[in-house]
Amino acid sequence: MKKKSKIITLLAIVSLLLAACSGGNGGSNSGENKSKEAGNKTKPVEITYAYPVYGNIPTDMQLIEEAVNQISIKEINVKVKLLPISGGNWGQQTNLMISGGEKLDVMSTLGSFNSMVAQKTLLDMTELIDKYGQGIKSAIGENFLKGTTVDGKVYGVTVGNGKAAVPNIAMRKDILDKYGLSIDSVNTFDDITKIYDVVSKKEPQMAMLVPTGTGNVTTAPTSILFQSTYDNLGDGLGVLLGNDNHKVVNLFETEEYTSLLKTTRDWYQKGYILKDAATTTETTVNLLKAGKGFSEFVSGEVGLDAQLMRNTGHPFVTKKLQDPLITSGIIQGLTWVIPVTSKNPEAAMKFLNLTYTNADIINLIDWGIEGTHYEKKQDGTIGYPSGVDASNTGYGFGQDWLMGNQLIAHVWEGNDPNNYNILEENNKTAPISIALGFSYDSSKVKTEIANVNNVIDQYRPGLDTGSLDPDKYLPEFNSKLKAAGLDKIIAEKQKQLDAWFAANQK
Repeated sequence: MKKKSKIITLLAIVSLLLAACSGGNGGSNSGENKSKEAGNKTKPVEITYAYPVYGNIPTDMQLIEEAVNQISIKEINVKVKLLPISGGNWGQQTNLMISGGEKLDVMSTLGSFNSMVAQKTLLDMTELIDKYGQGIKSAIGENFLKGTTVDGKVYGVTVGNGKAAVPNIAMRKDILDKYGLSIDSVNTFDDITKIYDVVSKKEPQMAMLVPTGTGNVTTAPTSILFQSTYDNLGDGLGVLLGNDNHKVVNLFETEEYTSLLKTTRDWYQKGYILKDAATTTETTVNLLKAGKGFSEFVSGEVGLDAQLMRNTGHPFVTKKLQDPLITSGIIQGLTWVIPVTSKNPEAAMKFLNLTYTNADIINLIDWGIEGTHYEKKQDGTIGYPSGVDASNTGYGFGQDWLMGNQLIAHVWEGNDPNNYNILEENNKTAPISIALGFSYDSSKVKTEIANVNNVIDQYRPGLDTGSLDPDKYLPEFNSKLKAAGLDKIIAEKQKQLDAWFAANQK
C-alpha cells in the first residue's frame, strides 16, 4: 500500500468541489457553530485520533498537534491527541486498544472495515453524520457513502481522494538511466522480468522487488497486482471476477491468481524479491530510502513519482499496469471510523468533519507547518524550505492519500498542480463495479471467517512473496480454506448479493 505509496494499495481516492472546501472553515452545519460558541465558555472535549505511519514517526509531532488544536479548539471546542502508530504494529495495537477499552475516538481502517463491523467494534455513525458531518457528505458524495453502509447504517467514511487507483510498477529512475533502460518498455510481467534480469546483475546488493508494506499479507505483491480486475466484496473471501456477472468465486482458485503466484515464485527463485519479504517488519519507505530495493508495486493514479521521491530521497518512475474499476472494496479499504471505545463520539465526528472541510487542519496533518516543514512555490504547489529535505525534515509524513480529504490539501512540488482536479474527474468517469454499494453482513459466518483468516495468515505471505512453491502449497492452501469454512462464507455472500441485486435492479 498505496493503498499508499500506498497500499496499496493499496490501494489511494474521491470527488468534491475544491473551491467550496479550501477556505479553511470548520464546516457549515449548525451543530458545529454551536460548539464553536461553546468553545469560549467550556473546557474542550478531548479525543484521540489514531493512524498508521509507514516510515519513521515524525519528530515534530508535538508541534503539529499543538497547531491542530489551535484551530480545533477555536472551531469546535475539541482538543485532539494525535496518535501515530507504526504501520507494522497497527493492526495488533489498535485491536488491543479496542479489546482493552482504551481511549480511541477516531481511527483509520486498512482493509478491516467489514471484519470490524461484524465484530461490532464500530459505532453506527448515521445520526452523527447527519448532525455533525454534513461537510463529509458534501466532500465524498452520497454514492461513495453507500460503500460504507451496512443494513442501512453508516459505519465509516471513505478517505476523500481518488478512487480510480490502479496497480503500478515503480522503479528507480536513476538506475534505469544508468543502464539505458526505460519503464516505457513495460507492458507485461515478462517485460518487468527483462529489466530485473539486467539490473540484478549490475546491482547485486539490491533486491529487485520489495514488499509494498511491512511484511503482512495485505502488502504482498500479488495483493495489488490485479486488484482492479475484480470486486473483493468487502473482504476478498469470495469475489466478483470481472464486471459482467453475479457469481461469487474463490479468488485463490482463479487462473489469474495462480498465474501471478507462478510469476512471483520465479522472481523469488531468481533472487529478485527481498528474501525475507514474507516476514520483514521493515517498512517499504525505509527499505527504499536505504537503497535496499529497486522497485515496488504501488496502487495509485497521479503523483506517485513525486511521492516516492519525497519519501525516499530517490527518483522513481511509475507505469500503470491495469485499467481502473471503482468498487466497494476500494471505498472501504481506506475508511475513517469511530470505534466503540470512543468516550466522546459527538466530538469525534466534529473533528472528523474538520479533516474533510478545513484545509488548514488537513494541511497541518499532511504537510506540517508552513515555513518550517514546507513553503509555497511559484506554480502553486508546495515543497521543502531552503535547507530542508527528506533526510532532515521534522515532519516528512508523506501520507496525504490516507488523511481525511486529500483533495482540499496542497499539492507537493513535482506534481501537476491540477492533480486533484484530475482525481475528481476520474472519480466521475472511471468504470464502477456492478456491486458498488453492496455491503456484506458477515455476522452469520464470524467463526468461519476467523478460521479462514488463520489459514490465510499461515499460507498467503509465503505464497504471495514467492517463498512458497505454489505447485505444492496452493492446493494445500485451498484445501485448508475449504475445511475452515470458505465455501460457507461464499454461499452466504452469494445469497446476500443475489438479494441486493434483486432489490437494486432498475
